[in-house]
Amino acid sequence: MKNYKVLIIFTLVVTISAVFNQARAQKMQDVIYLKSGSILHGEIIKIEVNKSLTLLSNCGDTWVLNQSEIDRIEKQPAYIKSFKKDSLGNISYKQTGFYSNLNVGFLFGGNMETPFPPLSLRFVSGYQFEMGLGVGVGLGLDLLTEAYMPAVVDLRYTFRNSRVSHYVYLQGGYAISLESPDPYDYDYYYYDSDLKSKGGYLINPGIGFKLNLNDKNAFSFGIGYKYSEIYHTYTEYNGQEIDRTIKYNRITLNFGYHF
Repeated sequence: MKNYKVLIIFTLVVTISAVFNQARAQKMQDVIYLKSGSILHGEIIKIEVNKSLTLLSNCGDTWVLNQSEIDRIEKQPAYIKSFKKDSLGNISYKQTGFYSNLNVGFLFGGNMETPFPPLSLRFVSGYQFEMGLGVGVGLGLDLLTEAYMPAVVDLRYTFRNSRVSHYVYLQGGYAISLESPDPYDYDYYYYDSDLKSKGGYLINPGIGFKLNLNDKNAFSFGIGYKYSEIYHTYTEYNGQEIDRTIKYNRITLNFGYHF
């Protein structure tokens, strides 16, 4: 039951972050409809009442228009293309600009007694620089023996801007405990030991590739290695408080959607 509550909380965080990211990335532009039928897009930088106005177009040109030429003026979202083409005509995804991605992963390794490997979710938002480096931050959900919420810094480098782009990534941060450990899940705790988890550090390097659908959307597949240290405190039967470090070594397979 606790895991379902955690999944609901994580879904709400991802949804709110995605809406905020979309609103932040969207810009507005001035659209001028001329009586001749032409349409100009850009930013009005000067107005002379009842005489003329000056428009700086999205192409960088400056237009001085008489009021008598103008049919109407509207404010509309500015959809700025964020892609370029390589020598083969392939489109690259988000060569520069803000990006977000949602990854669903699986953790392999350890003594798994369940038919499916533990789930790992990650939502990252950041900025992609033109030289191929991307820097972002993210929140996630790792269902290890207990549920944890990793807060991570995400670094990635894309080697090639083409329809299929290969990349390497490195995530590191701190996993926040979302539930108290159950002593019965471990072999070395006294059943009434007042067991608590403080969370712990993690690092996750890996490689992958993206299939770029267009200049705004892409799917990805990655494989990596995740190392986590989780810190427990518990009370022995004699009343002594003990600290213990639990280490997780896992292979990760993850599938992502980039937008």
